Amino acid sequence: MYKISVFAPIFLFIWLSGAASYAVDLSPDYSKGPLLGKNLYIPFLIHYNFPSLQAKSGEQFDFQYHLSLYYVNDASYTPRNPKTFYSEERNYDTENVLRDYESLVVELGTAFNIFKNLQAGMDMRVFSYYGGFMDQIIDGVHDFINLKASRDYFLRNQMYVNIPNNNGIAMYLDEPAAAFGDIDLWGKWTFFENRRLSLAALGAFKLPTGSLSALSGSDYPDAALGLLLDNRALRFLTLYTQAGLVLPFNNKSHPMFNGLVGFEVHPWRPISLNLQMNIKTSPITENTIHFSYTKFLGVNTANYYQYSLPQINLLAGLVIRHCDFTCQIYFEEDFIFNQSTDITLNVMFLHKIKKGADFRLTPFFTSIFNY
Repeated sequence: MYKISVFAPIFLFIWLSGAASYAVDLSPDYSKGPLLGKNLYIPFLIHYNFPSLQAKSGEQFDFQYHLSLYYVNDASYTPRNPKTFYSEERNYDTENVLRDYESLVVELGTAFNIFKNLQAGMDMRVFSYYGGFMDQIIDGVHDFINLKASRDYFLRNQMYVNIPNNNGIAMYLDEPAAAFGDIDLWGKWTFFENRRLSLAALGAFKLPTGSLSALSGSDYPDAALGLLLDNRALRFLTLYTQAGLVLPFNNKSHPMFNGLVGFEVHPWRPISLNLQMNIKTSPITENTIHFSYTKFLGVNTANYYQYSLPQINLLAGLVIRHCDFTCQIYFEEDFIFNQSTDITLNVMFLHKIKKGADFRLTPFFTSIFNY
């Protein structure tokens, strides 16, 4: 019953989106979402994650590339030794530390329309983990709002990750690291489309070019299959729904559901405001850390292990597009089950090159407000 209660809204949203698509004529199409990005919560980032692509088709031979920068600050502790955890003096007793680090991730992605309705793409990343420089600022914010968080008991700017689990996946890092990540290959086929509705199938394969020892990959490939739906319900509103399955090619991690429910508002032609939920089940089913909350949304979470709970990430962001240039920024957080990083900030630049197009950047910077 628990899994049904979590995912039932997704399928209801798909049905409502399809029904609403015939309610209104749309002209023109201002949709720019959903928010494109990689999940950087460590139990999930080593696997393939749906990148939140549009379902709608493009133009034959269009080529696009994007460059993304992610900033991550993450800290999670558990009082396995309460005497040191609640000490008035800051310490770094690592038996209480699950995750404490900062990270910068640089991502390069490309996509090519082989045909109008068939697109292929590739995404690659470089990961870096380090002790950080924001802990003191975060502590200051906690003091300002009179909040005493777990990280306030530990030394600042430390680097340590230890995610215990019984799946045999060694998610451990005790020193700064930088490494190349896995390469994601994907293909998208838009099999139905009209002025309001687009439906597409997604297939993907992850090449194990990353390193589990540096927390940049899983050391084995993944495959993924899914369905994407865009509903341009109104001139100023677009709805997005996605659902699919990720299958790791080993007997350690478990298959993962990936889903997305989101909407996009276009208050002004070049600008979109996006709010979406990315929903994922965990690849870990057994670990030794009980969840700290006793009850949330009617679920007694004390009966669950922390890394076994699903992730329901809320993403809020802004997309600006002019001609063939797009800029994106978003924040990401799981406010429901706390199965995410403490802070994730994404900034992305995307450029689409059409067949025979002029490759000058000048129009983007000079004409973006000329509407």
